[in-house]
Amino acid sequence: MSEFIGAILVLVCFGYLVAIFDDLIFDLTYLLRRRRFQKASLSREELESDNPKRIAVMVAAWQEAGVVAEMVRATLRLMHYPEDRVEFFIGVYPNDEATLQEVRELARSNPHVHCVVNQKRGPTSKSQNLNEVFAFIQDLENIRNREFDIIAIHDAEDVIHPYAFRFYSALLSHKDMVQLPVIALFPKLPWWRWLNRMVAGTYADEFAENHLHHMPVRESFGLFVPSAGTGFALRRDVVSFLAAEGPIFREGSLTEDYDMSLRLWQKGFKVHFHVQRLKRIDDRGRIRNEVVAIKEYFPSEIRAAIKQKARWIYGITMQSPKEMGKRRLSFKDRLVLWRDQKGKYTNLIHFVGYPLALYSVLSYFLDWPHADPRLTLWLSGGILAITLERLLMRFAAIKSVYGVSEALRATLVLPLFPLRWFVGNIINALATLRAWRMYFWPARGARRGTAPAWDKTERKSYVPMEVLESVRRRLGDVLLFYEDVSPQVLARALREKPPGTPLGEVLLREQVLDPYRLRLRITETQERLRNEPNRSAMAMDYSD
Repeated sequence: MSEFIGAILVLVCFGYLVAIFDDLIFDLTYLLRRRRFQKASLSREELESDNPKRIAVMVAAWQEAGVVAEMVRATLRLMHYPEDRVEFFIGVYPNDEATLQEVRELARSNPHVHCVVNQKRGPTSKSQNLNEVFAFIQDLENIRNREFDIIAIHDAEDVIHPYAFRFYSALLSHKDMVQLPVIALFPKLPWWRWLNRMVAGTYADEFAENHLHHMPVRESFGLFVPSAGTGFALRRDVVSFLAAEGPIFREGSLTEDYDMSLRLWQKGFKVHFHVQRLKRIDDRGRIRNEVVAIKEYFPSEIRAAIKQKARWIYGITMQSPKEMGKRRLSFKDRLVLWRDQKGKYTNLIHFVGYPLALYSVLSYFLDWPHADPRLTLWLSGGILAITLERLLMRFAAIKSVYGVSEALRATLVLPLFPLRWFVGNIINALATLRAWRMYFWPARGARRGTAPAWDKTERKSYVPMEVLESVRRRLGDVLLFYEDVSPQVLARALREKPPGTPLGEVLLREQVLDPYRLRLRITETQERLRNEPNRSAMAMDYSD
Protein backbone atom coordinates (compact mmCIF):
# COMPACT_ATOMS: atom_id res chain seq x y z
CA MET A 1 0.00 0.00 0.00
CA SER A 2 2.82 2.41 0.88
CA GLU A 3 4.46 1.74 -2.50
CA PHE A 4 1.19 2.41 -4.31
CA ILE A 5 0.70 5.72 -2.48
CA GLY A 6 4.29 6.68 -3.27
CA ALA A 7 3.77 5.91 -6.97
CA ILE A 8 0.61 8.03 -7.08
CA LEU A 9 2.44 10.85 -5.31
CA VAL A 10 5.25 10.76 -7.90
CA LEU A 11 2.77 10.78 -10.80
CA VAL A 12 0.81 13.71 -9.37
CA CYS A 13 3.97 15.74 -8.76
CA PHE A 14 5.19 14.98 -12.27
CA GLY A 15 1.84 16.10 -13.70
CA TYR A 16 2.03 19.29 -11.66
CA LEU A 17 5.52 20.02 -13.01
CA VAL A 18 4.32 19.48 -16.59
CA ALA A 19 1.43 21.85 -15.95
CA ILE A 20 3.54 24.60 -14.43
CA PHE A 21 6.90 24.31 -16.21
CA ASP A 22 6.09 26.86 -18.92
CA ASP A 23 4.85 29.30 -16.25
CA LEU A 24 8.28 29.14 -14.63
CA ILE A 25 9.94 29.96 -17.96
CA PHE A 26 7.60 32.90 -18.49
CA ASP A 27 8.22 34.18 -14.96
CA LEU A 28 11.97 34.09 -15.41
CA THR A 29 11.73 35.83 -18.79
CA TYR A 30 9.50 38.55 -17.36
CA LEU A 31 11.98 39.23 -14.55
CA LEU A 32 14.87 39.47 -17.02
CA ARG A 33 13.01 41.69 -19.49
CA ARG A 34 10.69 43.73 -17.30
CA ARG A 35 12.61 46.96 -17.91
CA ARG A 36 12.23 46.45 -21.65
CA PHE A 37 8.49 45.88 -21.23
CA GLN A 38 8.17 49.08 -19.20
CA LYS A 39 9.95 51.07 -21.93
CA ALA A 40 7.54 49.84 -24.62
CA SER A 41 5.01 52.52 -23.68
CA LEU A 42 3.81 55.19 -26.09
CA SER A 43 5.22 58.63 -25.43
CA ARG A 44 3.16 61.77 -25.01
CA GLU A 45 4.57 63.07 -28.29
CA GLU A 46 3.41 59.96 -30.16
CA LEU A 47 -0.10 60.29 -28.75
CA GLU A 48 -0.36 64.02 -29.42
CA SER A 49 1.01 63.78 -32.96
CA ASP A 50 -1.45 61.04 -33.95
CA ASN A 51 -4.36 62.10 -36.15
CA PRO A 52 -7.45 60.50 -34.52
CA LYS A 53 -8.72 57.71 -36.73
CA ARG A 54 -12.35 56.76 -37.38
CA ILE A 55 -13.31 53.87 -35.13
CA ALA A 56 -16.27 51.49 -35.47
CA VAL A 57 -17.00 49.74 -32.17
CA MET A 58 -18.85 46.42 -32.47
CA VAL A 59 -20.90 45.14 -29.51
CA ALA A 60 -22.92 41.91 -29.42
CA ALA A 61 -25.96 42.12 -27.12
CA TRP A 62 -28.34 39.41 -26.00
CA GLN A 63 -30.52 40.22 -22.97
CA GLU A 64 -28.41 43.27 -22.11
CA ALA A 65 -31.24 45.67 -21.26
CA GLY A 66 -30.11 48.06 -18.54
CA VAL A 67 -26.46 47.42 -19.43
CA VAL A 68 -25.47 48.11 -23.03
CA ALA A 69 -27.07 51.55 -23.44
CA GLU A 70 -25.58 52.72 -20.14
CA MET A 71 -22.19 51.45 -21.26
CA VAL A 72 -22.33 53.41 -24.52
CA ARG A 73 -23.51 56.61 -22.81
CA ALA A 74 -20.78 56.34 -20.16
CA THR A 75 -18.08 55.68 -22.77
CA LEU A 76 -19.08 58.63 -24.95
CA ARG A 77 -19.29 60.87 -21.88
CA LEU A 78 -15.96 59.87 -20.33
CA MET A 79 -13.70 59.23 -23.32
CA HIS A 80 -10.97 61.71 -24.24
CA TYR A 81 -11.36 61.24 -27.98
CA PRO A 82 -13.23 63.23 -30.65
CA GLU A 83 -16.84 62.10 -30.46
CA ASP A 84 -17.35 62.43 -34.21
CA ARG A 85 -14.58 59.84 -34.79
CA VAL A 86 -16.30 57.01 -32.88
CA GLU A 87 -19.47 55.10 -33.80
CA PHE A 88 -21.05 52.21 -31.91
CA PHE A 89 -22.75 49.32 -33.74
CA ILE A 90 -24.82 47.21 -31.37
CA GLY A 91 -26.14 43.83 -32.52
CA VAL A 92 -29.52 42.93 -31.00
CA TYR A 93 -32.20 40.30 -31.68
CA PRO A 94 -35.83 40.77 -32.79
CA ASN A 95 -37.09 38.56 -29.92
CA ASP A 96 -35.13 40.45 -27.24
CA GLU A 97 -37.63 43.29 -26.98
CA ALA A 98 -36.19 44.98 -23.89
CA THR A 99 -32.68 45.31 -25.32
CA LEU A 100 -34.02 46.14 -28.80
CA GLN A 101 -36.15 49.01 -27.51
CA GLU A 102 -33.32 50.36 -25.33
CA VAL A 103 -30.78 50.40 -28.17
CA ARG A 104 -33.27 51.86 -30.66
CA GLU A 105 -34.05 54.75 -28.31
CA LEU A 106 -30.33 55.37 -27.84
CA ALA A 107 -29.74 55.31 -31.60
CA ARG A 108 -32.57 57.80 -32.19
CA SER A 109 -31.03 60.25 -29.72
CA ASN A 110 -27.40 59.78 -30.76
CA PRO A 111 -26.26 59.71 -34.41
CA HIS A 112 -23.07 57.89 -33.39
CA VAL A 113 -24.99 54.80 -32.27
CA HIS A 114 -26.47 52.23 -34.66
CA CYS A 115 -28.96 49.49 -33.80
CA VAL A 116 -28.26 46.35 -35.86
CA VAL A 117 -31.21 43.92 -35.71
CA ASN A 118 -30.18 40.32 -36.32
CA GLN A 119 -31.94 38.43 -39.10
CA LYS A 120 -32.30 35.43 -36.78
CA ARG A 121 -34.02 35.03 -33.45
CA GLY A 122 -31.69 34.93 -30.49
CA PRO A 123 -29.63 33.68 -29.03
CA THR A 124 -27.49 32.45 -31.90
CA SER A 125 -23.83 32.89 -30.97
CA LYS A 126 -21.63 35.88 -30.35
CA SER A 127 -19.73 35.14 -33.56
CA GLN A 128 -22.91 35.10 -35.67
CA ASN A 129 -24.09 38.30 -33.99
CA LEU A 130 -20.81 40.11 -34.71
CA ASN A 131 -20.80 38.91 -38.32
CA GLU A 132 -24.21 40.54 -38.79
CA VAL A 133 -22.88 43.73 -37.22
CA PHE A 134 -19.90 43.77 -39.55
CA ALA A 135 -22.15 43.25 -42.58
CA PHE A 136 -24.12 46.32 -41.46
CA ILE A 137 -20.87 48.31 -41.16
CA GLN A 138 -19.88 47.30 -44.68
CA ASP A 139 -23.24 48.41 -46.06
CA LEU A 140 -22.92 51.75 -44.29
CA GLU A 141 -19.39 52.21 -45.62
CA ASN A 142 -20.64 51.53 -49.16
CA ILE A 143 -23.42 54.11 -48.75
CA ARG A 144 -20.96 56.70 -47.44
CA ASN A 145 -18.27 55.63 -49.89
CA ARG A 146 -15.76 55.72 -47.05
CA GLU A 147 -14.37 53.02 -44.78
CA PHE A 148 -13.59 53.23 -41.09
CA ASP A 149 -9.93 53.13 -40.14
CA ILE A 150 -10.32 50.80 -37.15
CA ILE A 151 -12.72 48.05 -36.09
CA ALA A 152 -12.86 47.59 -32.31
CA ILE A 153 -14.64 44.87 -30.35
CA HIS A 154 -16.10 45.43 -26.90
CA ASP A 155 -18.55 43.76 -24.54
CA ALA A 156 -21.83 45.24 -23.39
CA GLU A 157 -20.63 45.54 -19.78
CA ASP A 158 -17.20 47.11 -20.41
CA VAL A 159 -15.85 50.10 -18.54
CA ILE A 160 -13.69 51.45 -21.34
CA HIS A 161 -10.65 53.47 -20.29
CA PRO A 162 -11.01 57.16 -21.26
CA TYR A 163 -7.81 56.98 -23.33
CA ALA A 164 -8.45 53.54 -24.89
CA PHE A 165 -9.47 54.91 -28.28
CA ARG A 166 -6.45 57.21 -28.35
CA PHE A 167 -4.18 54.22 -27.86
CA TYR A 168 -6.00 52.21 -30.53
CA SER A 169 -5.53 55.06 -32.98
CA ALA A 170 -1.85 55.70 -32.24
CA LEU A 171 -0.80 52.05 -32.03
CA LEU A 172 -2.63 50.94 -35.16
CA SER A 173 -0.60 53.40 -37.19
CA HIS A 174 2.12 50.73 -37.16
CA LYS A 175 0.51 47.59 -35.68
CA ASP A 176 -1.92 45.08 -37.19
CA MET A 177 -4.01 44.44 -34.09
CA VAL A 178 -4.00 45.78 -30.54
CA GLN A 179 -5.20 44.18 -27.33
CA LEU A 180 -5.47 46.17 -24.09
CA PRO A 181 -5.38 44.39 -20.71
CA VAL A 182 -8.64 43.35 -19.08
CA ILE A 183 -9.02 44.00 -15.36
CA ALA A 184 -11.64 42.41 -13.13
CA LEU A 185 -13.67 44.70 -10.88
CA PHE A 186 -14.54 43.65 -7.34
CA PRO A 187 -18.27 43.75 -6.52
CA LYS A 188 -19.32 45.68 -3.44
CA LEU A 189 -20.59 42.91 -1.16
CA PRO A 190 -21.36 42.58 2.58
CA TRP A 191 -18.77 40.75 4.65
CA TRP A 192 -20.83 37.58 5.01
CA ARG A 193 -20.57 37.07 1.23
CA TRP A 194 -16.82 36.66 1.50
CA LEU A 195 -16.88 33.54 -0.70
CA ASN A 196 -18.48 35.50 -3.56
CA ARG A 197 -15.78 38.13 -3.31
CA MET A 198 -13.18 35.41 -3.34
CA VAL A 199 -14.67 33.91 -6.52
CA ALA A 200 -14.53 37.32 -8.20
CA GLY A 201 -10.98 37.64 -6.90
CA THR A 202 -9.89 34.52 -8.79
CA TYR A 203 -10.61 36.39 -12.03
CA ALA A 204 -8.69 39.43 -10.80
CA ASP A 205 -5.68 37.26 -9.94
CA GLU A 206 -5.60 35.32 -13.19
CA PHE A 207 -6.18 38.30 -15.48
CA ALA A 208 -3.59 40.45 -13.69
CA GLU A 209 -0.87 37.82 -13.95
CA ASN A 210 -1.73 36.66 -17.45
CA HIS A 211 -2.21 40.10 -19.02
CA LEU A 212 0.48 42.07 -17.23
CA HIS A 213 3.22 39.42 -17.14
CA HIS A 214 2.68 36.52 -19.49
CA MET A 215 1.20 38.18 -22.58
CA PRO A 216 4.13 40.63 -22.96
CA VAL A 217 6.49 37.65 -22.68
CA ARG A 218 4.62 35.79 -25.42
CA GLU A 219 4.91 38.79 -27.71
CA SER A 220 8.61 39.28 -26.97
CA PHE A 221 9.24 35.65 -27.99
CA GLY A 222 7.32 36.15 -31.23
CA LEU A 223 4.67 33.66 -30.07
CA PHE A 224 0.97 33.70 -30.80
CA VAL A 225 -0.83 36.37 -28.74
CA PRO A 226 -4.61 35.86 -28.59
CA SER A 227 -7.40 38.37 -28.34
CA ALA A 228 -9.17 38.60 -24.99
CA GLY A 229 -12.59 39.11 -26.61
CA THR A 230 -12.89 42.73 -25.58
CA GLY A 231 -10.57 45.73 -25.64
CA PHE A 232 -9.44 44.46 -29.03
CA ALA A 233 -8.96 46.60 -32.17
CA LEU A 234 -7.85 45.86 -35.73
CA ARG A 235 -6.84 47.96 -38.70
CA ARG A 236 -9.60 48.04 -41.27
CA ASP A 237 -7.42 46.48 -43.99
CA VAL A 238 -6.68 43.53 -41.71
CA VAL A 239 -10.40 42.94 -41.28
CA SER A 240 -10.85 43.21 -45.06
CA PHE A 241 -8.19 40.53 -45.57
CA LEU A 242 -10.02 38.22 -43.19
CA ALA A 243 -13.45 38.99 -44.68
CA ALA A 244 -12.20 38.12 -48.16
CA GLU A 245 -11.79 34.50 -46.99
CA GLY A 246 -15.23 34.22 -45.45
CA PRO A 247 -16.98 35.37 -42.25
CA ILE A 248 -14.60 37.28 -39.99
CA PHE A 249 -15.82 35.19 -37.05
CA ARG A 250 -16.23 31.44 -37.36
CA GLU A 251 -19.86 30.87 -36.47
CA GLY A 252 -20.34 28.24 -33.82
CA SER A 253 -17.09 29.03 -32.03
CA LEU A 254 -17.54 29.79 -28.33
CA THR A 255 -14.24 31.71 -28.26
CA GLU A 256 -14.58 33.58 -31.54
CA ASP A 257 -11.96 36.13 -30.51
CA TYR A 258 -9.28 33.48 -29.90
CA ASP A 259 -10.17 31.71 -33.13
CA MET A 260 -10.04 34.92 -35.20
CA SER A 261 -6.68 36.06 -33.83
CA LEU A 262 -5.29 32.54 -34.34
CA ARG A 263 -6.33 32.52 -38.02
CA LEU A 264 -4.81 35.95 -38.57
CA TRP A 265 -1.61 34.90 -36.81
CA GLN A 266 -1.29 31.99 -39.25
CA LYS A 267 -1.52 34.54 -42.09
CA GLY A 268 1.30 36.62 -40.65
CA PHE A 269 -0.72 39.25 -38.74
CA LYS A 270 0.25 39.69 -35.11
CA VAL A 271 -1.55 41.00 -32.05
CA HIS A 272 0.29 43.66 -30.06
CA PHE A 273 -0.58 43.32 -26.37
CA HIS A 274 -0.11 46.84 -25.05
CA VAL A 275 0.52 47.38 -21.34
CA GLN A 276 0.92 51.02 -20.37
CA ARG A 277 0.73 52.74 -17.02
CA LEU A 278 -0.28 56.37 -16.60
CA LYS A 279 0.13 58.66 -13.63
CA ARG A 280 -3.16 59.79 -12.14
CA ILE A 281 -4.80 60.99 -8.92
CA ASP A 282 -6.65 58.54 -6.71
CA ASP A 283 -9.69 59.33 -4.55
CA ARG A 284 -7.45 60.55 -1.72
CA GLY A 285 -5.55 62.98 -3.93
CA ARG A 286 -2.44 60.80 -4.13
CA ILE A 287 -0.46 60.15 -7.31
CA ARG A 288 -0.70 56.54 -8.47
CA ASN A 289 0.15 54.45 -11.52
CA GLU A 290 -2.85 53.12 -13.44
CA VAL A 291 -2.91 50.50 -16.18
CA VAL A 292 -4.74 51.57 -19.34
CA ALA A 293 -7.22 48.70 -19.45
CA ILE A 294 -10.78 47.55 -19.93
CA LYS A 295 -12.60 46.89 -16.66
CA GLU A 296 -15.65 44.75 -16.06
CA TYR A 297 -17.37 42.57 -13.50
CA PHE A 298 -16.95 38.82 -13.70
CA PRO A 299 -19.11 36.19 -11.97
CA SER A 300 -18.98 36.09 -8.19
CA GLU A 301 -21.14 32.96 -7.86
CA ILE A 302 -19.31 29.63 -8.07
CA ARG A 303 -21.86 28.12 -10.45
CA ALA A 304 -21.71 31.11 -12.82
CA ALA A 305 -17.89 31.09 -12.76
CA ILE A 306 -17.79 27.39 -13.61
CA LYS A 307 -20.27 27.96 -16.44
CA GLN A 308 -18.26 30.83 -17.95
CA LYS A 309 -14.85 29.20 -17.64
CA ALA A 310 -16.19 25.95 -19.09
CA ARG A 311 -17.19 27.92 -22.18
CA TRP A 312 -13.66 29.33 -22.47
CA ILE A 313 -12.02 25.92 -21.93
CA TYR A 314 -14.33 24.28 -24.45
CA GLY A 315 -13.68 26.90 -27.12
CA ILE A 316 -9.91 27.21 -26.69
CA THR A 317 -8.89 23.65 -25.87
CA MET A 318 -11.50 21.57 -27.73
CA GLN A 319 -12.78 23.62 -30.68
CA SER A 320 -9.64 25.48 -31.76
CA PRO A 321 -7.41 22.37 -32.16
CA LYS A 322 -9.98 20.91 -34.55
CA GLU A 323 -9.96 24.06 -36.66
CA MET A 324 -6.14 23.96 -36.79
CA GLY A 325 -6.33 20.58 -38.50
CA LYS A 326 -3.02 19.08 -39.61
CA ARG A 327 -1.27 22.32 -40.50
CA ARG A 328 2.48 22.27 -40.14
CA LEU A 329 3.66 24.21 -37.14
CA SER A 330 7.09 24.93 -35.72
CA PHE A 331 8.10 23.59 -32.33
CA LYS A 332 7.76 27.09 -30.88
CA ASP A 333 4.23 27.40 -32.25
CA ARG A 334 3.23 24.00 -30.92
CA LEU A 335 4.66 24.90 -27.52
CA VAL A 336 2.54 28.05 -27.14
CA LEU A 337 -0.60 26.30 -28.38
CA TRP A 338 0.04 23.49 -25.91
CA ARG A 339 0.24 26.16 -23.21
CA ASP A 340 -3.26 27.35 -24.15
CA GLN A 341 -4.72 23.88 -24.54
CA LYS A 342 -3.13 21.93 -21.69
CA GLY A 343 -5.78 23.02 -19.19
CA LYS A 344 -8.28 20.45 -20.40
CA TYR A 345 -5.92 17.84 -18.91
CA THR A 346 -3.82 19.57 -16.26
CA ASN A 347 -6.75 21.24 -14.46
CA LEU A 348 -8.01 17.77 -13.54
CA ILE A 349 -4.85 17.04 -11.51
CA HIS A 350 -6.35 19.01 -8.61
CA PHE A 351 -9.00 16.32 -8.09
CA VAL A 352 -6.23 13.93 -7.13
CA GLY A 353 -3.55 16.32 -5.88
CA TYR A 354 -5.48 18.06 -3.10
CA PRO A 355 -6.98 14.88 -1.53
CA LEU A 356 -3.56 13.20 -1.76
CA ALA A 357 -1.87 16.17 -0.07
CA LEU A 358 -4.46 16.09 2.73
CA TYR A 359 -4.03 12.33 3.12
CA SER A 360 -0.24 12.66 3.27
CA VAL A 361 -0.48 15.18 6.11
CA LEU A 362 -3.05 13.21 8.10
CA SER A 363 -1.15 9.94 7.68
CA TYR A 364 1.65 11.28 9.90
CA PHE A 365 -0.78 11.84 12.75
CA LEU A 366 -2.94 8.78 12.20
CA ASP A 367 -2.02 5.16 11.78
CA TRP A 368 -2.52 5.18 7.99
CA PRO A 369 -0.24 3.76 5.30
CA HIS A 370 1.96 6.42 3.79
CA ALA A 371 4.75 6.87 1.29
CA ASP A 372 8.44 6.82 2.19
CA PRO A 373 9.05 9.96 4.33
CA ARG A 374 12.17 10.93 2.37
CA LEU A 375 10.30 10.72 -0.95
CA THR A 376 7.41 12.73 0.46
CA LEU A 377 9.77 15.34 1.87
CA TRP A 378 11.67 15.85 -1.40
CA LEU A 379 8.59 15.96 -3.60
CA SER A 380 6.50 18.14 -1.31
CA GLY A 381 9.45 20.47 -0.71
CA GLY A 382 10.01 20.92 -4.45
CA ILE A 383 6.34 21.55 -5.15
CA LEU A 384 6.15 23.98 -2.23
CA ALA A 385 9.15 25.94 -3.55
CA ILE A 386 7.65 26.16 -7.05
CA THR A 387 4.27 27.21 -5.67
CA LEU A 388 5.93 29.89 -3.53
CA GLU A 389 7.67 31.31 -6.60
CA ARG A 390 4.39 31.37 -8.52
CA LEU A 391 2.62 33.08 -5.62
CA LEU A 392 5.31 35.76 -5.41
CA MET A 393 4.93 36.53 -9.12
CA ARG A 394 1.17 36.64 -8.76
CA PHE A 395 1.55 38.91 -5.73
CA ALA A 396 3.60 41.36 -7.84
CA ALA A 397 1.02 41.39 -10.66
CA ILE A 398 -1.94 41.91 -8.33
CA LYS A 399 -0.10 44.58 -6.34
CA SER A 400 0.55 46.62 -9.49
CA VAL A 401 -3.22 46.82 -10.16
CA TYR A 402 -5.02 46.54 -6.83
CA GLY A 403 -2.42 47.40 -4.20
CA VAL A 404 -0.60 45.53 -1.43
CA SER A 405 -3.63 44.65 0.71
CA GLU A 406 -5.44 42.92 -2.15
CA ALA A 407 -2.25 41.11 -3.17
CA LEU A 408 -1.91 39.79 0.38
CA ARG A 409 -5.54 38.64 0.40
CA ALA A 410 -4.95 36.84 -2.87
CA THR A 411 -1.80 34.99 -1.86
CA LEU A 412 -1.77 34.66 1.93
CA VAL A 413 -5.23 34.54 3.55
CA LEU A 414 -4.44 31.68 5.94
CA PRO A 415 -0.91 30.91 7.22
CA LEU A 416 0.96 28.93 4.55
CA PHE A 417 -2.29 28.35 2.62
CA PRO A 418 -3.34 30.64 -0.28
CA LEU A 419 -7.10 30.17 -0.06
CA ARG A 420 -7.97 32.19 -3.18
CA TRP A 421 -5.44 30.22 -5.22
CA PHE A 422 -7.13 27.02 -3.97
CA VAL A 423 -10.64 28.26 -4.83
CA GLY A 424 -9.49 29.28 -8.30
CA ASN A 425 -7.96 25.85 -8.93
CA ILE A 426 -11.14 24.07 -7.83
CA ILE A 427 -13.31 26.29 -10.06
CA ASN A 428 -11.01 25.62 -13.02
CA ALA A 429 -11.12 21.87 -12.35
CA LEU A 430 -14.93 21.82 -12.15
CA ALA A 431 -15.15 24.00 -15.28
CA THR A 432 -12.94 21.52 -17.11
CA LEU A 433 -15.27 18.68 -16.14
CA ARG A 434 -18.21 20.70 -17.48
CA ALA A 435 -16.33 21.36 -20.74
CA TRP A 436 -15.69 17.65 -21.21
CA ARG A 437 -19.38 16.96 -20.52
CA MET A 438 -20.30 19.55 -23.17
CA TYR A 439 -17.97 17.78 -25.58
CA PHE A 440 -19.01 14.15 -24.99
CA TRP A 441 -22.68 14.73 -24.14
CA PRO A 442 -23.83 17.73 -26.19
CA ALA A 443 -27.32 19.16 -26.09
CA ARG A 444 -30.11 17.11 -27.61
CA GLY A 445 -29.93 17.11 -31.39
CA ALA A 446 -26.31 18.31 -31.56
CA ARG A 447 -23.35 16.25 -32.72
CA ARG A 448 -20.46 15.42 -30.43
CA GLY A 449 -17.84 18.16 -30.48
CA THR A 450 -20.14 20.77 -32.00
CA ALA A 451 -20.68 24.12 -30.33
CA PRO A 452 -23.44 24.45 -27.73
CA ALA A 453 -25.77 27.45 -27.68
CA TRP A 454 -24.57 30.91 -26.62
CA ASP A 455 -24.17 30.19 -22.92
CA LYS A 456 -23.50 33.77 -21.85
CA THR A 457 -23.12 35.28 -18.40
CA GLU A 458 -26.29 37.06 -17.25
CA ARG A 459 -26.22 40.69 -16.10
CA LYS A 460 -28.99 42.93 -14.79
CA SER A 461 -27.34 46.34 -14.58
CA TYR A 462 -24.26 48.32 -15.55
CA VAL A 463 -21.53 49.27 -13.09
CA PRO A 464 -22.47 51.67 -10.25
CA MET A 465 -21.72 55.38 -10.42
CA GLU A 466 -18.75 55.18 -8.04
CA VAL A 467 -16.92 52.93 -10.52
CA LEU A 468 -17.45 55.44 -13.34
CA GLU A 469 -16.42 58.26 -11.00
CA SER A 470 -13.14 56.45 -10.34
CA VAL A 471 -12.50 56.10 -14.08
CA ARG A 472 -13.31 59.69 -15.06
CA ARG A 473 -10.38 62.01 -15.73
CA ARG A 474 -10.16 65.15 -13.63
CA LEU A 475 -8.04 68.19 -14.30
CA GLY A 476 -5.04 66.85 -12.37
CA ASP A 477 -5.16 63.59 -14.34
CA VAL A 478 -5.21 65.47 -17.64
CA LEU A 479 -2.25 67.64 -16.56
CA LEU A 480 -0.28 64.51 -15.68
CA PHE A 481 -1.20 62.83 -18.95
CA TYR A 482 0.17 65.74 -20.99
CA GLU A 483 3.14 66.13 -18.60
CA ASP A 484 2.23 69.78 -18.04
CA VAL A 485 3.25 69.40 -14.39
CA SER A 486 5.37 66.81 -12.64
CA PRO A 487 3.76 64.33 -10.22
CA GLN A 488 5.74 65.85 -7.35
CA VAL A 489 4.53 69.40 -8.07
CA LEU A 490 0.92 68.27 -8.46
CA ALA A 491 1.02 66.20 -5.26
CA ARG A 492 2.36 69.21 -3.31
CA ALA A 493 -0.30 71.50 -4.79
CA LEU A 494 -3.05 69.07 -3.78
CA ARG A 495 -1.69 68.79 -0.24
CA GLU A 496 -1.37 72.54 0.25
CA LYS A 497 -4.53 73.58 -1.60
CA PRO A 498 -7.10 75.23 0.72
CA PRO A 499 -10.53 73.50 0.68
CA GLY A 500 -12.77 74.90 -2.04
CA THR A 501 -9.92 76.53 -3.97
CA PRO A 502 -9.70 75.37 -7.61
CA LEU A 503 -6.57 73.42 -8.40
CA GLY A 504 -5.84 75.56 -11.47
CA GLU A 505 -5.79 78.71 -9.34
CA VAL A 506 -3.17 77.19 -7.02
CA LEU A 507 -0.96 76.10 -9.94
CA LEU A 508 -1.16 79.55 -11.53
CA ARG A 509 -0.34 81.26 -8.26
CA GLU A 510 2.75 79.08 -7.86
CA GLN A 511 3.70 79.85 -11.47
CA VAL A 512 4.20 76.18 -12.36
CA LEU A 513 1.72 76.20 -15.24
CA ASP A 514 1.21 78.40 -18.27
CA PRO A 515 -2.28 80.05 -18.34
CA TYR A 516 -2.84 79.01 -21.96
CA ARG A 517 -2.13 75.35 -21.19
CA LEU A 518 -4.36 75.48 -18.15
CA ARG A 519 -7.29 76.86 -20.18
CA LEU A 520 -6.69 74.17 -22.80
CA ARG A 521 -6.76 71.35 -20.22
CA ILE A 522 -9.78 72.77 -18.38
CA THR A 523 -11.62 72.99 -21.70
CA GLU A 524 -10.89 69.32 -22.42
CA THR A 525 -11.98 68.29 -18.94
CA GLN A 526 -15.17 70.35 -19.01
CA GLU A 527 -16.16 68.98 -22.41
CA ARG A 528 -16.19 65.55 -20.85
CA LEU A 529 -18.06 66.80 -17.76
CA ARG A 530 -20.68 68.86 -19.57
CA ASN A 531 -23.35 66.17 -19.35
CA GLU A 532 -21.91 64.36 -16.34
CA PRO A 533 -24.63 63.66 -13.73
CA ASN A 534 -24.04 63.88 -10.01
CA ARG A 535 -20.68 65.57 -10.10
CA SER A 536 -18.99 65.20 -6.75
CA ALA A 537 -17.39 67.98 -4.76
CA MET A 538 -13.99 66.45 -5.46
CA ALA A 539 -14.67 66.54 -9.21
CA MET A 540 -15.68 70.20 -8.99
CA ASP A 541 -12.58 70.97 -6.98
CA TYR A 542 -10.23 69.48 -9.56
CA SER A 543 -11.81 70.86 -12.71
CA ASP A 544 -13.48 74.20 -11.95
